[in-house]
Amino acid sequence: MAEKTQNQLYMIKAKEQLSGMWLSAAVGTLIFAALMWVAGLTYVGELLITGPLSVGFAMFIIALTGYKRADYNTIFEGFKNFGQTLIAGLLLTIFVCIGTMLLIVPGIIIGLGLSMTFFIMVDNPQISGVDALQESWNLMKGHKWELFCLELRFLGWALLCILTCGIGFLFLTPYMWAAQLNFYRNIRYGSY
Repeated sequence: MAEKTQNQLYMIKAKEQLSGMWLSAAVGTLIFAALMWVAGLTYVGELLITGPLSVGFAMFIIALTGYKRADYNTIFEGFKNFGQTLIAGLLLTIFVCIGTMLLIVPGIIIGLGLSMTFFIMVDNPQISGVDALQESWNLMKGHKWELFCLELRFLGWALLCILTCGIGFLFLTPYMWAAQLNFYRNIRYGSY
């Protein structure tokens, strides 16, 4: 049997970490997605809560993968450091949009480079939004292609989720975030 790739190991570990927690993960994802959808009704609303909610959702996934009981209030924890999470979310969105307007590829590269920002903010709650973005960019040097390949592994699942009228995304989203968390921990600490 062929040896598993690192990306396969991230995904296998994510499934193990979420085992027995899938319903809690789906409910948390529903709360996160519903809030993002409501905020997205106005562009300003989306810009205001993307950072804080993303940090909170990262905290929620970290708790779930740490085999802790799901506390849905964790999703709102990013609002405790509203100023810095707002700055991180705003700048990340602006940079990715500018990159995407230039051509799609620069937007993808920028998105991959800044993708660890919210996990970094959870690891270091005192960090500024700008420093978290910079740290993510530095951390992802030489790792963007690896993360891109990891995310591509979920493409087939995402297409299947569309066939379920989007319901499948309630399970796919936490699975993807958990795999990305394992990726982050491995490139940052050397283990996950």
